[in-house]
Amino acid sequence: MNKSQITLDRVFIASIDSKKAFVDYNEYILDPEGELDRYMLQLFAFNYDNTSAKKATFDDDSFVAAILPQNPEGFDAFVDVISDKMHTMLEQSVEMLSGTGLFIWATVEEQPIIAFFKLNFQTRFTCSVKDGSVKLEKSARLLPAHTQKEYDFFYINLFERQAWMSDAKCHVNGEYVNFMADVILELSLRKSEKESVKILEQAALDTIKECYEQEAPQKIFKYRQEAMAEAKDFDVLTPQNTMNRVFQDKPEAVEVYKAKLEDMQVPLDRPVEVSKKTKTALKKKQKIVTENGIEISVPVALLENKEVFSYEETELGTVTIRIHDTKSEIK
Repeated sequence: MNKSQITLDRVFIASIDSKKAFVDYNEYILDPEGELDRYMLQLFAFNYDNTSAKKATFDDDSFVAAILPQNPEGFDAFVDVISDKMHTMLEQSVEMLSGTGLFIWATVEEQPIIAFFKLNFQTRFTCSVKDGSVKLEKSARLLPAHTQKEYDFFYINLFERQAWMSDAKCHVNGEYVNFMADVILELSLRKSEKESVKILEQAALDTIKECYEQEAPQKIFKYRQEAMAEAKDFDVLTPQNTMNRVFQDKPEAVEVYKAKLEDMQVPLDRPVEVSKKTKTALKKKQKIVTENGIEISVPVALLENKEVFSYEETELGTVTIRIHDTKSEIK
């Protein structure tokens, strides 16, 4: 996510400490030129498109829908509820760290987004309560460092009724749970984009290895090309498309592929939405694997360049790939 697409509208800061009887919080006055504002903006942008984030949707009768504010003016009440639930959870989990809470109401491409960050290690600034007011004070230079180990987060898209969050787990009342989803937001999570894409790839590659022998390298190449093309054209990866485009030449492979998806509890006709980050990863490099196991990583742009690669189908149905001058762009 580009920071220029994000506008911070309201921010609350909270001192979340299980040793206190309640959570101290108050609104932070935004200073667009300030270093702390830039840190928050960077934190928000860095995690917004995180492909490892767990996802969830919610209905109008859910807990999340009941506490969502209709506009920025009602953000205070949301902060109050989440802060109270976070404080209660700290009391129920011996391993949960006290920390600082950042509540952000932002506008992203004209859509209202709420984000919460629980900062676990205050190595760059300290959160303190002075004269009844929560304050953040720098203890070191804030930018540009930000690592996921230092915090947990969730985002909520108010219009689309979607939430996504870090897979932060701990024991709460004896159960090992993703506390953001199970305790704070009371949501059921789906697999992350990264996990879903990896599962689809694993099912396809395992099918190829099991059902094809000499043709396996070419089939792997074809699968990767089909996946890249579908993601580019339709913003999704669909198991049905892989089955029809890659395994249509062998009924046995179709049945094996279906069985593997069923074992992984992946519906054949359910597409996996992919972000720009995943599409970029699919386009960066593809692997050519020869029948004797040699792997060559090639930028996709070169694969499509006829001056570099030419492809000839043999009488046996295999593909001969001729590599011309690559100017050292293949490894």
